[in-house]
Amino acid sequence: MSDVASSPAPAASREAPRRADTGLAASLERTALGLAYWLKPQRIRNLPSLSLGVLGEMLRPGEPVPDTSRLRARPAGFAGVAHDLSTPTVLAAAARGFYPHGHVGPMKWWSPPVRAVMRLSDVHIAKRFRRTMRGCDFTLSFDRDFAGVMEACAARRPGRPHLTWITPRARALYSRLHAEGHAHSVEVWDAEGKLVGGLFGVTVGPVFSALSMFHTANDASKIAIVGLYHHLSGWGFAAVDHQIMSPWVETLGGVNFSREDYVALLAEPAPQRAEPGPWSAEHSIADTAGWEPSAAL
Repeated sequence: MSDVASSPAPAASREAPRRADTGLAASLERTALGLAYWLKPQRIRNLPSLSLGVLGEMLRPGEPVPDTSRLRARPAGFAGVAHDLSTPTVLAAAARGFYPHGHVGPMKWWSPPVRAVMRLSDVHIAKRFRRTMRGCDFTLSFDRDFAGVMEACAARRPGRPHLTWITPRARALYSRLHAEGHAHSVEVWDAEGKLVGGLFGVTVGPVFSALSMFHTANDASKIAIVGLYHHLSGWGFAAVDHQIMSPWVETLGGVNFSREDYVALLAEPAPQRAEPGPWSAEHSIADTAGWEPSAAL
């Protein structure tokens, strides 16, 4: 069985999950959990500055596309309210190192002082994980079920409060960017055709900004990440922005970039594949198991 997905997913796999994030109860839950997030001891000292910044921006909006002049000291990386979430504004902001984000209230512009970045020329895949990829029965695809990946990323996790930045507003934004060819998903399917892992993100010049990931089967999200690296490297991309460093990305060779270094990275030439349009898998997971990043340069 080939693990490059080229045919449509079975109907059951493509069925849209039941939406449970709309309505008054869901809105109240998001508000309560969002406030609880900022009331934690490590964040509460930033709440007054954030609240005043949001209030000021609501009364007197700044320019639609944020720049470094709007960055606040607290919370680090906050640059005001994202009043304009049109595609041109979001993409122009991304090219400057900003993204819209918010658990509660209006979405806000952020550009953190440190970003977790994987230079695709520096990917290191351990022999043990190469064996895992060769022995799995998973299938990898791109843009086959963007909505399903986003829903899974936003889904409740057993035993944890349901705090997610993938609110209905964020879902609408990234669904539109996907329909316009700027946002992409990576899917991992099991042998029965069930979606068991994946991630989604946005192309920003020579960088793919990975926004969220999920897995319901062991190693599925790891395979999605490494499979993404393999394809992006072949397509001429320079790096993947993971925003916050994870142990897995660090193991693969990811490093933290300063804001200045990240913005300089965004200014590097963009490959043709960064142009809007759907993506499709060109390598199997077994292919990726044998991929040597340095040999692709």
